[in-house]
Amino acid sequence: MTKLNKALMATTAIAFASGLALPASAQDPSKAPGVVKSGDKIKLRLYGQITRQFGFVNDGEATTFKQGSNANTSTRMGIDGRGKLTKDVNIRTRLEFALNTGDSVGGNQFSNQPGSNDFDIRHLDVIFSHKKAGAIWIGRGDSATNGSSEVNLAPGIGTGRLGGSIHHAIGEFRLMDENDGLAAQSIGTVDRFFSNFDGAGRQNRIRYDSPTFFGFKASASIIDKHNFDAALRYSGKIAGTAIKAAAGFCETKGARTAGDGACFGNGASIEGVAQVNGSISVKTPIGLGATFSGAKQWQNRAGVAHATEGDPYNINPSIWYTTKVTELGATTAEYAFQYCKHCGLKDDKGIGHAVTVAQKVDSTGGDYYLTFRLVDVETATNDDIENLWFVGAGFRQRF
Repeated sequence: MTKLNKALMATTAIAFASGLALPASAQDPSKAPGVVKSGDKIKLRLYGQITRQFGFVNDGEATTFKQGSNANTSTRMGIDGRGKLTKDVNIRTRLEFALNTGDSVGGNQFSNQPGSNDFDIRHLDVIFSHKKAGAIWIGRGDSATNGSSEVNLAPGIGTGRLGGSIHHAIGEFRLMDENDGLAAQSIGTVDRFFSNFDGAGRQNRIRYDSPTFFGFKASASIIDKHNFDAALRYSGKIAGTAIKAAAGFCETKGARTAGDGACFGNGASIEGVAQVNGSISVKTPIGLGATFSGAKQWQNRAGVAHATEGDPYNINPSIWYTTKVTELGATTAEYAFQYCKHCGLKDDKGIGHAVTVAQKVDSTGGDYYLTFRLVDVETATNDDIENLWFVGAGFRQRF
């Protein structure tokens, strides 16, 4: 464990312990112990969530039980500070990190909790906002396009199936070749064949958000290494039907564009990317809803002046119904389909199905779900790959 990870763990533990130890009458942040001390005009909030998933995976050769972290949404902790600079200008600070246990859904079906424990900085931001002028984000965090493929009005579904895809819950499982009479061989992970192309992800950037006009908000960010992205979002109602949508564009240029977002090359064979992506979700007054996500990417490949074939694209429609069966909260059932072409290597093809039932628990901030996944994939040279299925359950419990 690095010195940074040790320091983060120790500081956060002390901060949470200090916050819990204070009586209700002593919650004034300005009077808190040094580790959570703030200015008199800054209010602090400690928050987080624990997420897990477990179930059975079958790769066509064997069925295995796996249990690990929920790859749809990470276990995380954060400290959020808010205050006012002036009457019209607000300031917000946010430090949030994910706790990576190295066992996403228990790792692949052949291993037992692989990897190491560490931290991943999700947000390290200072945000200045003005009601009429918009907001400026400085630091590390969401780019303008992050989340633009993941819009979904279905309550609780995001915990069991991340928007724009069906693969996150099973991404580390390995697909097997059908070799009659021979030992089965791994073709690759499910992640190789699927992506929701969710913009530029979280980066070191400066981002601007416009004020909201008639339900629309525009965003743009300048990202390290002369890269940029922009997005347009909408949220509103038409004739009683709720609508939420987002569209994004991102572009990276040059050989030094390797990054961890969907809109980045690998610094070797892919030297730059241009991408459009988006999603829309509607919810009718009777609880019936539908969601669609899609993306198209154009890649600049090393040594190729202009590639006309093999650029990846993805579509992900779903239909769902939500109602309140018990006093706990909304119960939602959803079917989702995904088709991804060239999403790993040229001529790779992935087809996926997901059925998910999610239960929200409003009183405690919990989401609990049951899910079934089935994937069918092909490569340029092999269409004889075993289907893989997973049936399981999981949760997100906020605190």
